[in-house]
Amino acid sequence: MTDLILKSEMRDLDEGDIELDSLKELAKKHRMLLIASNTGAWEYFPRENLLDCNKIYFSMLGRDINDFDAGKPKNLDAVWVELIHPDDRMEAVSRFFDYLVNPTGMFECFYRMKHACGDWLWICSRGGALKDETTGRVMSLIGTHVDITSQKKAEEEIQHERILLRTLIDNLPDTIYVKDKEGRKIIANKADVACIGKESEAEVLGKTDPELFPGEIGERGFQNDMEVLSGKAMLNKEEFFYDKNGRQRWLSTSKVPVYDKLGNIDRILGIGHDITERKHADEALKKLNGELNAQSGELQALNEQLILQKEQELEKAIAQGKFEIASEVLHDIGNALVGFGSYLNRINRVSEKNSLDAVKNLNVFLKSQQAAIGETIGADKATALVAITEGMLKTQHENQKEIGTSIGELLHIVSHIQEILNIQRQLVRNHGPSQERRPVNLVGLLDNCRSMLMASIEKKGIKLTVSLRAANHTIKGDHTKLMQVILNVMKNSLEAIEMESDNKCIAITLDSDDKHIELKVIDNGQGFDKETSQKFFQRGFTTKKSGTGLGLYNCRSIVESHSGTFDITSEGVGMGAITTIKFTI
Repeated sequence: MTDLILKSEMRDLDEGDIELDSLKELAKKHRMLLIASNTGAWEYFPRENLLDCNKIYFSMLGRDINDFDAGKPKNLDAVWVELIHPDDRMEAVSRFFDYLVNPTGMFECFYRMKHACGDWLWICSRGGALKDETTGRVMSLIGTHVDITSQKKAEEEIQHERILLRTLIDNLPDTIYVKDKEGRKIIANKADVACIGKESEAEVLGKTDPELFPGEIGERGFQNDMEVLSGKAMLNKEEFFYDKNGRQRWLSTSKVPVYDKLGNIDRILGIGHDITERKHADEALKKLNGELNAQSGELQALNEQLILQKEQELEKAIAQGKFEIASEVLHDIGNALVGFGSYLNRINRVSEKNSLDAVKNLNVFLKSQQAAIGETIGADKATALVAITEGMLKTQHENQKEIGTSIGELLHIVSHIQEILNIQRQLVRNHGPSQERRPVNLVGLLDNCRSMLMASIEKKGIKLTVSLRAANHTIKGDHTKLMQVILNVMKNSLEAIEMESDNKCIAITLDSDDKHIELKVIDNGQGFDKETSQKFFQRGFTTKKSGTGLGLYNCRSIVESHSGTFDITSEGVGMGAITTIKFTI
């Protein structure tokens, strides 16, 4: 590869102006620069159909430069073309020779190349043309190869998770949609599109309710949207509309505001459950009541008895049906969201571990050596080289920031959906049959909860310690509900600790004896005063801007249903908090 660089530089310099030793020294510097950046380099000479490559070009493919005719004419196929993935080969070769014919700007192409182990690596190839100053004829193309496989895999994983979430949303029977701060639809699942009477999501995106539902129905929906955007959530509101066949249908609609990272409302999340059948049943019952009430004499007593019987049977059937459907749907959605959130946290951890040090160090090196490099290759080229590395550093930083922002937004959406699911669970909690209690190992449950929150704990720089006394920590209970309790408690401690705090700690202890199992979560967060502690378990009370006020209320209810006690104490504002959960064995 030294010869490659030497040839390129000699075309820019007169033989009488530079000594051979200087050229060798210059080539040596270029070679060290490429090695330091772990960049494959190549130069193509069209007259000889020769592709000259450095060792890194081959080593990144797990190959040895000595196994190829790297310096012999007509080697383009063996050294490059035959190693390209069959699906990418035609486009890569076509773009390469198109650039050779018309070398405008920079050559850039992305394709897969075969590693010696059989894997396919994604390569970013960039280059430019070296022309004869007298004739303008292209003497050669020179460029670099960079392995971008990790970046491609990360992008594919993110896209896969988005597809999974969208598949889940599209296959739910309820209408699910998202609107922007102008009340325009930006996401609509299949059920929502069908309710509107359209064939595809594209037909409803970018439109407000008045545009989708002309008249009073559209205006009513738009006014509700504006109220939600002002910060007022709308929960379980029954509203009617007309489908494409002109039939009246009913939805139980909930709309909640979605906040951005600055605390501003920029989205509306809406969910609608079709209650048309229930409405029809109510109407049928009213009609039957009217007919029976019109009867006289002896039928009056029979009418009252029949009404009572039908009401009881109908209410029981509706309650049981709602519980069974809601319980199954909410359970499945909750499990899917937990898994999805875990994957997002894993992607977030991988993204945060990406390092810009290599590009930063290269940029610092070039800046510090700019004068020396300028003396060798010219001040303009040295300046351009520094500018290129700065651009690379900026682009990589922006890409990493954008990925992090996207993941954060997805996690925020998942969190809001989970809050809504918690609210829905309360509607069915007291209507269904008691669930069979199974053995639940609190140690395993605690480990699962810790894994789910580890990314947030590490990001916030919190020191987490767990102390487990060797004993039997198993109780009979509902695994999902107990996990909800522990997750809620750990999340509260996590959110109570300020990011700017110097000492951030959460300590978890699990102890037991023959009669009791005791779990404690201790944090050094914001704490609270006595007046606030007296309101914690009131339904609807919350200290969070976006809270529902159901967290601690539900936690205590769940623990008490497992023959346990739930308590949270603090010595005052700024003194942290201690949450104690105690079960009777």
